[in-house]
Amino acid sequence: MTLDPNDPRLRAAVEADNRGDINQEAALLEPLLAEYPDDLNLLQRFGAIEARRGKTDAAITHLERARKIEPENIRVLVMLGLLYKQTGKRDEAKQRFENLLALDPKMVEALANLADIHQANGDVDAARECCEKAIAMKPDYVNMLAKLAFIHERGNRLEEAQAVAQSALEFAPGHVQANITLATVDLRMGRAQQAIEQLEPLLQTPRVTPLDASTVEYLIGQARNKMGEYDEAFVAYEAAKTKLHRLYEGSVAKTSSVLMPEFLHKLHTFFAAEGISAWTKPKEMEESAPVFFLGFPRSGTTLLDQILKTHSKVVSLEEKENLIDIRNEVLLPEGALEKLRTMTVDEVNRHRKSYWSRVRKELNINNANGVIIDKMPLNTTLLGLIYRLFPEAKIIFALRDPRDVVLSCFQQRFGINAAMFQFLKLESTAAYYDLVMSIGEVCRARMPLNLHVVRYEDVVSDMQKTVSDVLAFLELEWEDGMMDYRGQARDRWISTPSAEQVIEPIYASSMGKWRNYQHHMEPILPVLEPWVKKYGYGAS
Repeated sequence: MTLDPNDPRLRAAVEADNRGDINQEAALLEPLLAEYPDDLNLLQRFGAIEARRGKTDAAITHLERARKIEPENIRVLVMLGLLYKQTGKRDEAKQRFENLLALDPKMVEALANLADIHQANGDVDAARECCEKAIAMKPDYVNMLAKLAFIHERGNRLEEAQAVAQSALEFAPGHVQANITLATVDLRMGRAQQAIEQLEPLLQTPRVTPLDASTVEYLIGQARNKMGEYDEAFVAYEAAKTKLHRLYEGSVAKTSSVLMPEFLHKLHTFFAAEGISAWTKPKEMEESAPVFFLGFPRSGTTLLDQILKTHSKVVSLEEKENLIDIRNEVLLPEGALEKLRTMTVDEVNRHRKSYWSRVRKELNINNANGVIIDKMPLNTTLLGLIYRLFPEAKIIFALRDPRDVVLSCFQQRFGINAAMFQFLKLESTAAYYDLVMSIGEVCRARMPLNLHVVRYEDVVSDMQKTVSDVLAFLELEWEDGMMDYRGQARDRWISTPSAEQVIEPIYASSMGKWRNYQHHMEPILPVLEPWVKKYGYGAS
């Protein structure tokens, strides 16, 4: 049974919508939907309202009901695809956009969204194919040209990226993303001054958003840094980070995360005082343990990871949140930390199975063979949890001069979350380093971890010996093909900010680069000096 479109209650809801009063509209529609639960129009309208009110899960529930009633309803499929994409449910989003393309293969917007999803999944070839299909149907589709140029650049196809970006600019000379990609190519090809000339006018265009402006400032900083203009570079970096801080400070303040400094202080206090030796030791644990690769961002983890993953018996999980569900369940609730003491073998095994279920889905395999390396530097904060669930795990722990680490974190672009937000100011970056490494050191001191330390500087100075030592720790032998890690990395989609660096020859100029910015770093050096001394680096 469906509602009469002339029903006065529906007309009142439409009038509320015309006034922009969506809460009143929702209040009027809710009883109607209870009365007519299978009314397609009501389900669509109410789903759209819930989406506008930020109630995404409720919106998806109503729209999925509508889809079951009319599976080929294009409006419903579009809304579902966008909502799933917005909430990071990429598999579901992919399915809905594929549903749309099955109905209309020429729907270029569906191809555009699919390209984004494939790109987020690291499937560069599929993303590129979507872009090329859309452009073939609509050659002046500027946003898609800009997207394809970006994909080419990230895939290290610099000449193709330049050509496609220029094509986009022929249709729209002021297109911000196409200009940014073109400047990025210039920067990577050693044309720093040309990149600056490409970028600076963008800051004056009304089209540039604060987020894009921060990217422009960041790239100007990178160009100035390459030119040795370090004071000017710092000003640009600071401008970029200030824009991002203003954009995200409100949302991050509302975030409940184990990576927020407030929770990490709590975690540090707990493990510093905890009688870990008295913990119940589970026996008969199920599943195996991966190798955890920890440290701090910008400590050379991506470089070493790219070298290791060229080994025939190594599978690497590059910075995937494989512990996120477990950490949120085990650590976040009030009083949860104390329950670590008495965790039963059944609880441990449940979490181990949950971990491997996620990993196998990520790898798209049923059995994880070989050495599985789970590289997530900030899982240093979860060392206590890792030890509780995987006490037998081997752990690679990356170190680098703390001053270079902190400067590099400040100089890089990261997707913003509770942790990366800390890198938007030099002072908070140093404080976060101090906090994370303090947790790491407490756990290293108080838990019998099977841990191997590797220094970035040693990888740079003697790569083969340093990597051979890591392989010996993993009970593997050196393979000659590992010397060609750059060639293999060039063909991969690397999601970390180190993507550009790891395909270049190893260079020593990255060591001690903090001295170029010593004047700007003076206020934070006292925070880092104890770590500099502890890890055996030269005094400031």
